[in-house]
Amino acid sequence: MHHYTAYGAPLASTIALPELDERPAGPARWTVTEADAGLPPMSGARALGHDTLYGTVEARLCAHDGGHRIEVDDTGAFDLSPDRTRVTVARRPGAWEDFVRQHLAGRVLATALYLDGLLPLHASAVATADGVLAFLAPKGYGKSSLALALAQAGAWLVSDDTLPVDPQAATALPGLQGLRVHDDSVAAVGAGAGMLRSREGKQVLTALPDGALTGGARPLAALYVLVPMAPETPALTRTPFPPALAAIGVVAHVKIGRMLGSWGAATMMARAAALVHRVPVQQLHVPRDLARLPAAAATLLAWHGRPA
Repeated sequence: MHHYTAYGAPLASTIALPELDERPAGPARWTVTEADAGLPPMSGARALGHDTLYGTVEARLCAHDGGHRIEVDDTGAFDLSPDRTRVTVARRPGAWEDFVRQHLAGRVLATALYLDGLLPLHASAVATADGVLAFLAPKGYGKSSLALALAQAGAWLVSDDTLPVDPQAATALPGLQGLRVHDDSVAAVGAGAGMLRSREGKQVLTALPDGALTGGARPLAALYVLVPMAPETPALTRTPFPPALAAIGVVAHVKIGRMLGSWGAATMMARAAALVHRVPVQQLHVPRDLARLPAAAATLLAWHGRPA
């Protein structure tokens, strides 16, 4: 059994997860095991929602009498126990190992966090003197690159890709503290090379500067929805989200929003409304020029300060 930290909590797994931080053996919030002969048929299954990943490949979420099941067409199925403490994995024959790990650490645990009352955002985040800055954006908008630039400039990394948020306390929990970024982003901010590489060719950076990682829940200072701008745009700027649209803007970036479907819509909106009542939501207009990432990080730290 391997022992790790994920989202600030201990995780025990029979599957090796090299992207996560190792920890000593002990009691775990989540225990992950593999099924020897597939998962049993679902009793009382109710389809909740689905998300198209690429082409015709989908991820689907079902509730059933034995908990919840996430099915990913090209990877396998993952069962969550009713108390969300146990995950059973049945991988498809020939499934890519890194896809199994990514869905487990991202989509599956995000579902567990949502069912436990949190709001898992598709975001990268860093901690500053003011609090946690969350960068919300679809894949490919540069949220991980911006977080890396900030970590290199002195901010503390909180999470990459999935950020669990407590909407009532307006706090962010630490997430997966490794960054997936392309080689040109690593070179642009002068970071060291990663030890792992993802299937899409990104470096997986887990060895960040000393003091760059943070643990424990921290207050949220701002939610930034990234808006890519032309490279020649003069500077990084921000504008407040219209109050009537702020909660909708946050819901659009819930990590598993489409999988939750109409079943989870009202709850997601209620949690987002509670969050935006306490935390400002702004559009962050970012020039798409990697050479300007250090300057963008410097501007954000001038606005929000460096962590002590």
